Amino acid sequence: MGELLLCGATGDLGGRIAARLTERGIPFRALVRPRSDTAALRSSGVELSVGDLTDPAGLDRALAGVRTVVTTANGMGRNLAGARDVSIDRVDREGNAALVRAAEAAGVERFVFVSAQGLTDAMVDLVPLFAAKRATERLLQASSLRSVLVRPAAFQETWLAPQSGIRPDKRLAVIHGRGRTPVPYVAEDDVAEACVRLATMADPPEALDLGGPEALTRHEVVDAFERVLGVRMRRVVVPRRVLAFGARALRGRRPELASALGIALYRDVDEEGGVEGMRALGIEPRPASAHIAALAQAVART
Repeated sequence: MGELLLCGATGDLGGRIAARLTERGIPFRALVRPRSDTAALRSSGVELSVGDLTDPAGLDRALAGVRTVVTTANGMGRNLAGARDVSIDRVDREGNAALVRAAEAAGVERFVFVSAQGLTDAMVDLVPLFAAKRATERLLQASSLRSVLVRPAAFQETWLAPQSGIRPDKRLAVIHGRGRTPVPYVAEDDVAEACVRLATMADPPEALDLGGPEALTRHEVVDAFERVLGVRMRRVVVPRRVLAFGARALRGRRPELASALGIALYRDVDEEGGVEGMRALGIEPRPASAHIAALAQAVART
């Protein structure tokens, strides 16, 4: 039986963490929802605990004998992809709060929580996901748990991808705001590696920003795609005021979409960091330009 519980193991980041734990022979248990695709976990021999973050009995079972919790669980991405049984309120706010309380009651020692950068008062007021993240951070800080707050910059796999408006296949790119603020896009694999190290090292920091080694503006991202593809891409600008208006208008009715707009605005007005955090863990993070080149080359082959 593993002394580590991983929540979010069927997601993108959680799946990468699960793979690393398995490769290193670190025993762990994964809390998975009843309808999750667990084929990869089962084929690796991972111990599964079927339940839900909002199910007290399921949490008690999952936490039995656990000393360390790592959670990447979030409802935003799956909701935007069409799942209606998950949401920011249900997963990121209520679910994470229930997990923190249950972990404290179960005597868990360490709690590694994947949060976010940019949790300022202004952005928390605008972005429902950020509000839920900060609420969880504060709950952890007020608990008896040894909390480790992981705060990644923009993921390369999300913010350099079609869902963020980068469409090299269509020769199209959406520019959020002015597109002149450098962003240290970080690879999910590097954040997964950081989470494993923070979960298993003797004396982890209380909080750590994680970012990539190369900070690119939105326009520089499009420039990089154009260089690799040898074509010009049409740039569609969504002004800051439109992003802000959309986030405010949708905050109550569609918090997930409001969060996507608000985070796009945040990354155009505030700067992220974190490469020092990666290197403090002994990780040399992957540059965004390498990810962009791989994506562009894949498009060129089609």
